[in-house]
Amino acid sequence: MILTTGGEDRFDFDEALLPEDSWDQGLEEGEYEVERISDVRTGRRTRYGRALREFQVYWRGYDDPTWVDEADLNCGALLHEFLQDRAKQSRFQVMQSHEEA
Repeated sequence: MILTTGGEDRFDFDEALLPEDSWDQGLEEGEYEVERISDVRTGRRTRYGRALREFQVYWRGYDDPTWVDEADLNCGALLHEFLQDRAKQSRFQVMQSHEEA
């Protein structure tokens, strides 16, 4: 069996470029965009012993932050970045305190 295709059957993706905003999903009613995460606090525990975390979130277009439960956030990349930066700061502080002792 030989597979052949004619030149007219091929699709040139450069011919049909998507508009710039095609990847931007509009926000639905009741949805807000997270600008940044500035703090975390541990609250009550679940009945299984897991601590619930709340994050202080700044919303795009609003001045005042709010505390939001981790389960209610849908910004995995920002959460990951915030937690990574926080871990780096903790390590740095431990190194500094060790040098001072």
